[in-house]
Amino acid sequence: MSKQNNLFQRAFNAIVDGRTRQAERFVARFEREHDLGRKVNDR
Repeated sequence: MSKQNNLFQRAFNAIVDGRTRQAERFVARFEREHDLGRKVNDR
């Protein structure tokens, strides 16, 4: 039973990690496309 729970936990962690990386890429792309990072620093 422990091995099965471990499998599900690892699968869940992989999904969460993948979503985290996807969100980080989305934010970076959004900032590049909308020049948000430069406007804040150019004040």
